[in-house]
Amino acid sequence: MPSVVQSGSANALKDRKATIAVIPVLQWNSLNPLNITTSSIEFIVTSCEPDNTITVDPNTGAIDISAMASDKQYSENIDITLVLNSAHMTDPNGNLLTGDQTPRWAKKDEGPTYIDAKGGGSGVLKHLGYGWFCNIISLGPPLEYHASPPVEIDKMKFKRKSDTELEIADNTDDGSPPYAYMMAFVLPNQSSGDYYISIDPALSRKGLGGSN
Repeated sequence: MPSVVQSGSANALKDRKATIAVIPVLQWNSLNPLNITTSSIEFIVTSCEPDNTITVDPNTGAIDISAMASDKQYSENIDITLVLNSAHMTDPNGNLLTGDQTPRWAKKDEGPTYIDAKGGGSGVLKHLGYGWFCNIISLGPPLEYHASPPVEIDKMKFKRKSDTELEIADNTDDGSPPYAYMMAFVLPNQSSGDYYISIDPALSRKGLGGSN
């Protein structure tokens, strides 16, 4: 009986992965009218695969993947998970925001609006939502950009996995140009309703990769 060769996931290459904690600190500028910003945001790499191959600027969120070496076990795809950490988000009295006021990533139907010209005719009105890629004017420093409207990047997707997790699915080739990404979170059930806060864009660089 001839042998049967089966193809399947056993020989499939794995995506490279990284998880980054996003840790905002709120600044309550005014209660009436309500005006809330962030006094600081810290970014921390909590895990990556392969190990120790990604760095992130703790103050700006700029991601450097240039040291993420090529490996025959992995494809050039990189899945970057952004975890919203609300451990330092408090109300004006210093009490942690919990329960129905627990901060979360925004949803696709929240935030400022823009006209998506791809909708045909006069375009389609959409919200910026939870995360998007923005148009880079100059890499700087400082980085110059247009926050809106979002731009599409081939082989890249921004996904909302849960209230606390976003994912950038980067299926571009190693050595692709840098990109700028923005995110937004919401403080639910404030005095004026759900309060939307966007995070300044961060730059991600995908290097050529080494060889193992």
